[in-house]
Amino acid sequence: MDETRLMRYGLNAAHAIVNNEPFVAELAEGLRHVVGVDCVCIDICHDWRTQRPSVTVVGEPDTLSTAEIDHWMTLYADDPYIVNLLATGDPRPYRTSDFMTFNRFRQTPIYREVFARYGMRHLLVMTPRMTDQDMVLIGLTRRLHDFSDREARALHPMRDVIGAALDYHARISAIRARIYTAGPAVPPSRCTLTERENQVLALIATGHTNDQAARKLGISPRTIRKHLEGVFTKADVPSRAAAVAWWLRQPARDQNVARLS
Repeated sequence: MDETRLMRYGLNAAHAIVNNEPFVAELAEGLRHVVGVDCVCIDICHDWRTQRPSVTVVGEPDTLSTAEIDHWMTLYADDPYIVNLLATGDPRPYRTSDFMTFNRFRQTPIYREVFARYGMRHLLVMTPRMTDQDMVLIGLTRRLHDFSDREARALHPMRDVIGAALDYHARISAIRARIYTAGPAVPPSRCTLTERENQVLALIATGHTNDQAARKLGISPRTIRKHLEGVFTKADVPSRAAAVAWWLRQPARDQNVARLS
């Protein structure tokens, strides 16, 4: 297995997530080919306790009916990975064989009624994101042989980078939602930013640290802090996050940021 290629798929998926672009199909195909599995299933649910997930399946079977998805969800409580996830909150990649022997697994309803129908004997699952509402599950299945320790370890950093991107996207979406429901912005006449202050805020808003923003702009981290302090004073905000939230509320003409080379 090419671990560098595997991580590249993870980074591509993370980039797409951060930019609010589709990522599921390409990620599923990449996992299927690089890891070498018969099927990849990615479930995304925004209210996993009550709602049916959006399910993408690549490989065999190439699709699941609504009835099959509903039936599968009723058997989740019997899945050894899900049992461990709900009990411990541990989202890392695990094989079914990490929890029980195959002989024991094949006695479970979820094996008899789901996996046995397609001849799938070996399962590895990881959870890039799990909150009280959101859940993203990635499942890989094989017919012939179990997943190796090396394969399980190689999926850890991929899960982490996708999880970080999903968390970032959720935080930005929450900030935007609060902005759209907030009161009117501070009149621009009271808070006119310099071009450099706008450039700094543009980078901070896209996830750059002070050091990264400094390197991007060719100035020192101390200068970045000085620019941010100027924004704090002008906008009457206490922190970087508050400054970004304030900046995003300003009319587009106040965010006319020069192109960064």
